[in-house]
Amino acid sequence: MAVAQEKPKETEAKKPAYQPSEEVKQVLTPLFSRILKADVSRATVELSAETVMGGEVVETVESTYQIASKYPDRYTVYFKSDEDRKRLYSDGKEGVVALTPEAFYRLPRLVSCQELATRPEINLGPYPEVVLALTLAGVDPAVTFLGGMKSVEIVSRSKYRGSVQAVQLRGQQKDGVSWNLWITDDDRPRPLRLLVDLTPMLVATGQVAVPQGYAYSLRYDFKSWRVSGEVDDKLFQFAASENAVEYESLEDYRQKKAAELEVHPLLGKKIPSFDLQLLDGDAVSIGSATDKVIVLDFWATWCGPCMKAMPVIESLSQQYADKGVEFYAVNVGESSALVKGFVGEQGWDLSIATDPNGETIEAFSAKSIPLTLLIAPTGIVEAVHQGFPGPDELNKQFRDELDVLIKGGRIASSDAADN
Repeated sequence: MAVAQEKPKETEAKKPAYQPSEEVKQVLTPLFSRILKADVSRATVELSAETVMGGEVVETVESTYQIASKYPDRYTVYFKSDEDRKRLYSDGKEGVVALTPEAFYRLPRLVSCQELATRPEINLGPYPEVVLALTLAGVDPAVTFLGGMKSVEIVSRSKYRGSVQAVQLRGQQKDGVSWNLWITDDDRPRPLRLLVDLTPMLVATGQVAVPQGYAYSLRYDFKSWRVSGEVDDKLFQFAASENAVEYESLEDYRQKKAAELEVHPLLGKKIPSFDLQLLDGDAVSIGSATDKVIVLDFWATWCGPCMKAMPVIESLSQQYADKGVEFYAVNVGESSALVKGFVGEQGWDLSIATDPNGETIEAFSAKSIPLTLLIAPTGIVEAVHQGFPGPDELNKQFRDELDVLIKGGRIASSDAADN
């Protein structure tokens, strides 16, 4: 009589074509098999995103993942950083994204653990695939870690941080991205640390010129990790708070929030007095009456729409330089060293100010970027632009408003906000 055998879990994603050496397989297969065969998982992972200029770390952004799952489609993924906190839920029937404690939306379809690890459709950090592939129950990590690979090799076998026997592996992807993975060297392997160098990916996009000596890497430290034991089903159930608002989608949320932000709190009001620290070391006082029209454009190196708007800002600053208009591009939340190297590579002919500690963000209510304020010689904020509508529309909008302000006129939106 034949004995019935348990049906093995099927991987939903296509197996990678790359095949590592037998030596590498002997190291990776036990870990990948534990995850693939797992019915449950729990993990806490700390992420440090580091920006390096000339061999020196100039900025570090810390965040944390708290993940629990049950194969095949129940999970909760909590991503927390200073700038972003969101939680993804799936109870096996529907998926919910809690953007804030007061805002959420339901996913149009249920996404399995494997799909989430392979193609996450929501922003869960700078490069979530790698951490999800190592922490969600029943997924095949080989899809993520061996797909598109050029090479994988064993670097060393030694004590990790002087205490745990570990194996270090290095992978090189065809797109230039590289990773280093440390896992315990025992009969029940688990991940300890993962380093990912994303610099080649940034270079390949070509959206902006990456400065010489610039590097961007991610360090994932697995503070806790298990693929056994019990996991409470309550973790996968979303319960909306009393004041929570449900949105149709992420786009619906963004549009409605953008509409709420259309009337900027400073529109039609006197700008607060503040000193802008310019990249060249000088300081400029903002807020007192002057004979100039002031344009403050808030931006950051990581902000794609900011980069698209910058050529328009730079062109207008040159065209209106002899018409009594001063432009200042204010970088928010990044170190002066990072900004200096980045701006030098772009070759911008524009006055750059830095705000590494976020003080200007608070003073000028720059909660969302790109954000541009047009300030009349009286010190009144006459116009506020948020987002990037496109180069032609942005150029026309600025020209129309600047032509009014340099003649001493006021803008209708400012008049309405002032009344």
